[in-house]
Amino acid sequence: MTGRNAIPPLGEPLVAGLERATAIAVRRGIEAPPVRGKLLRPRVALSFVPEDRLAALGDRFWLGCLAVQMAHEASLQHDDVLDRGTERRDAATLFARHGRAAALLAGDLYLTGAYRVARMVRSEPFLADFTDAVEATVRGERMQHELSAAANPAPLYGEVVGAKSGALFGVAAALPGWMGRAGRPDGTRVSPITLRELGVRLGAFYQAVDDLLDYCPDAETGKPKLQDFTNRTWTSALGDRGWDWFEQTPASAVVEFFRTGMARRAAARVRLECLALTADLRDAGANPVLVDLIASWSDRCRRAVAESPRAGSRAVVGARPLPSSAATAARIAARALALGPRTSWGRYFAHHSRSFSFAALLFPPEERRLVREIYAFCRFTDDLVDEAAGPNGTRLTVAGLYRTLDAWEEICRAAHDGERTDIPLADVVMGETARRGIPFELVAELIEGVRMDVEPRAYGSLDELREYTYRVASVVGAWLTRAFGVSDPWVLERAHALGHAMQMTNIIRDVGEDLALGRVYLPADRMARHGVARGSLLRMQAGAEVQPGYVALLEEVMAHADAAYEASYEGIPHLPPFFQRPVTVAAQVYRGIHDRVRANGYDNLNRRAHTSLPDKVLRARQGLGRLRTMPRSRRARQLLPTVQKESG
Repeated sequence: MTGRNAIPPLGEPLVAGLERATAIAVRRGIEAPPVRGKLLRPRVALSFVPEDRLAALGDRFWLGCLAVQMAHEASLQHDDVLDRGTERRDAATLFARHGRAAALLAGDLYLTGAYRVARMVRSEPFLADFTDAVEATVRGERMQHELSAAANPAPLYGEVVGAKSGALFGVAAALPGWMGRAGRPDGTRVSPITLRELGVRLGAFYQAVDDLLDYCPDAETGKPKLQDFTNRTWTSALGDRGWDWFEQTPASAVVEFFRTGMARRAAARVRLECLALTADLRDAGANPVLVDLIASWSDRCRRAVAESPRAGSRAVVGARPLPSSAATAARIAARALALGPRTSWGRYFAHHSRSFSFAALLFPPEERRLVREIYAFCRFTDDLVDEAAGPNGTRLTVAGLYRTLDAWEEICRAAHDGERTDIPLADVVMGETARRGIPFELVAELIEGVRMDVEPRAYGSLDELREYTYRVASVVGAWLTRAFGVSDPWVLERAHALGHAMQMTNIIRDVGEDLALGRVYLPADRMARHGVARGSLLRMQAGAEVQPGYVALLEEVMAHADAAYEASYEGIPHLPPFFQRPVTVAAQVYRGIHDRVRANGYDNLNRRAHTSLPDKVLRARQGLGRLRTMPRSRRARQLLPTVQKESG
């Protein structure tokens, strides 16, 4: 890969620089290991050096890299003794070949030599940082072995890996900062403290990847599988499982790891941290190669879980390869947190859905809370595209919007699987959805529907438009219906019809707003039938008189929506009693928007049709009166012949 900060092929300058530093150390009588392995820590250090400064890197920088690598090699020798490791990098370890004493001696020589090399860098801040990192690494190793005394190891594990695995990555990342070599693309400097914190997170992330792959039998890691299980070492892959996990055979542990969803949840946690970490690394000016490398670790975990014969298969709506570039989890989290505490989500719901929030007042308090939260979630998901802004207030690119929705789907899936994402909107709504037995596929359908809004598209017919309305609206009707304990396919089909009807009303009401965004949802065949084209819409929006053909078009589409409303009414008497009144009122009030379009002279290109509060009250009374006369009979007929979806 070329470009700013690009790391040249291994051997120039990474291996060459380390070999030069090794030669200097050997001339001083220092026992240094051969330059081998992934060299991740020196790679991290090099990734924060801008390309235009690579040629100026001197021996001091490479000696710093060597000191960190030697400390790492020392820790590997000590790890092999503590864990009785017999294989590493697809070869027998020194411990396996020559025993405990030889491995300890080699580790001690590398560690004392690392301190001597670190002094040769002639940077007091780096030396202090290096000393702290080595001490943290040793302390983390001791903490991990003391973890066995903790009744609940999960809360403590983050501190353990931050020290044991993250400290050396941290000092490596900070090295260019201490040497005055780090910088962002715009020329601003990045402090060593910031770089160190990123490095610690990177090291902890690398450990989480290693933890997961240790339980994936088919993943090639260069080490024997199930070492952590064999050594009774608790790791992040176990989620909320305690020490009882180890009271089984290795074979049964692997089966349970995949059968119960532990593997999938661990992969989701890895993915979420990857999204946040890569975004922060890019912001700090990290080499794109490093960012892509980290993303590849996450993708490797995903593949290891998905491709395992023990993992089973799972249909995911809108499945596509996960993006390898850094995504926007942190920005999504900030947006979601801006909604405020859970108690304020009702205001967000009311602001964006006045008609339905009016009808929701008829729910009992607990059910009203659930409805508000689900609708707030759906609205937030929609706003990720409609109100998407980048880091500096600029609008996100199409690729950025797709990455945002991919990240949001990963976050929601993790929350639905029971993982805490620290995004209350996802944790609360997805947690409640899962507890009520509602499959994630409904949520995935909703997100896929929002994806359909990323790039303007034409809908050739009502049949084509039905796929869109199903995803963004009908699934919401099914979601709410199932949330209140109704899973009868006949009733769910009527819930789909109501969602379709309400979305068609949205489309009729919002023609002007959508046109300003480059979108036209009116079916192309119906437009052509009435002599209406995009150009005529733009002319009417610019002030031209509303065409008779356009009036006829709107009336035809409103008649289609009205038919769907009528079909949906059949299912209302089969809902729980507390659900019947608000659903009826919502349908009646929303349907009233059609009359407001007519009252506005069909000018929905410049005037937004909405019902006033007195009008809502009047229509609510009409709806409740109609509810009392609704028959409970079931009519066997095809409601919406264009989209067939599984209702269960």
